[in-house]
Amino acid sequence: MAADAGLIPVDREVIAIAGTEEGADTAIVVKPSYSRKFRSLKIREIICMPR
Repeated sequence: MAADAGLIPVDREVIAIAGTEEGADTAIVVKPSYSRKFRSLKIREIICMPR
């Protein structure tokens, strides 16, 4: 959705951070894609995630 809105580039890797109401607990390096090409999205690295 961010790529579709033009908020992030699709030609460069970005860091995506997620979590719950308790705080962020997951971060990945991802090569984004437009929603119509969702299968071309590539997770390059998992920086951290909960056990």
